Amino acid sequence: MQIHDVVVAGFGPSGIALAAAIEDHDDAHPGARPADAAYLERAATSAWQPNQVLPGTDIQHHFLRDLATPRDPRSRFGFTNFLLQSGRFYPFTLLGGYVSRLEWSEYVQWAAAQVRQPAEYHREVLRVEPVADSDGTVRTARVVSRDPRDGAVHEHLGRNVVLATGHVPYIPEVFREDLGERVFHASEFLPRMNALREKTGQSLRFAVIGGGQTAGEIILYLAGELPDARIHSLVRHGGFKMYELGHFSNEAYFPTETDYVYGLEGPAREQALAHARATNYAALDPDVSTALYQAAYQDRLTGTNRLHLHRRLEVTDVAVAGDGVRLTTNEVYTGEAGSIDADAVILCTGYEEPKFPESLQPFAPYLSYDTDGRLDVTREYRARTVDHCTVGLYLDGITEWRHGIASATSFSQMAAKAETVHNDLRATLARQLQSHPATLVS
Repeated sequence: MQIHDVVVAGFGPSGIALAAAIEDHDDAHPGARPADAAYLERAATSAWQPNQVLPGTDIQHHFLRDLATPRDPRSRFGFTNFLLQSGRFYPFTLLGGYVSRLEWSEYVQWAAAQVRQPAEYHREVLRVEPVADSDGTVRTARVVSRDPRDGAVHEHLGRNVVLATGHVPYIPEVFREDLGERVFHASEFLPRMNALREKTGQSLRFAVIGGGQTAGEIILYLAGELPDARIHSLVRHGGFKMYELGHFSNEAYFPTETDYVYGLEGPAREQALAHARATNYAALDPDVSTALYQAAYQDRLTGTNRLHLHRRLEVTDVAVAGDGVRLTTNEVYTGEAGSIDADAVILCTGYEEPKFPESLQPFAPYLSYDTDGRLDVTREYRARTVDHCTVGLYLDGITEWRHGIASATSFSQMAAKAETVHNDLRATLARQLQSHPATLVS
């Protein structure tokens, strides 16, 4: 079986950005040995958050912070080249620089299609296993994946593995036992909504849990698309907040800030990350905040009584019965009990970063750990391994806890992060090929 130079698990934005860096390098060095990469993606396409691309929503970062431009403005994978290729460059310039989520998702899929090595879709990575040579040294990893359509298992071998699988939806404990067609995370929003509308029509009651951008966008979408719907918004604090948009505080998304955060020790790093979270989590951008407040004001003005924005309310119990859901609630400070009935509960509760990627569990004995028991990860996003393991294991987009807020789901450093991983990957690969050039394993 062929041993790839690198197997990339996940072909969303992080994986695509890395592929762009690899191919730009190979294009610039036509006489050199090109990297042999395999790209695996569990979804059917590389569409960016396809279940949350709502009309009128836009991205929250500058469009030049795309998959390649910060690394190389001449790259064929940049957003401006996408605009040129799609014939929309000049019309786009009249929009003032705002990119809709629909167009950005189209750009991400376009960039994926530019990669010469086709990605293998419908490949959910289950395990990354060490393969020991006869001398006991682990020089190869076996990446085991499953096709979710038929359960077929596939294997790829690689000298290096990049985990670019992203964060996973966060489900608060109180909702976990009742997930389904009536209680679901926002990452499933559009298909769940379509199913509900086909089944019950438009006269629906919704409970939207959470106080972030996604919650605001979904509330506005429901209010605009379903004129007969009744919408309950539940937040645990005093009301929707806006992002920290200060110029200086948003330099948290500069590469120099990643250097700074990485250089901090545990408690100081946690504090720095806590300060930066206000720039990206649990808040609204100005446009959505204004639109939501106007919608609430108009609702009161006209007396339609469709939009109910509940503050300082937490859910203590969930009961799904028949075609409805009853939420038992508690006022955070007064303790006053109450209940809300809904046809659907939408969890806009964000995402969480895995403390230890489950697929890496077979490699646990070969990994190094810090004093807190977490993976010891280099500035280049590579997990340090023991001496008798030469496989490069990279955590791309799942080390916010170590590298800071810009090293997770934000596009701001997607290209810069890909360049860092790519440069280290090339150096690691050179060492591997020099010491052990074999390309096949039985």
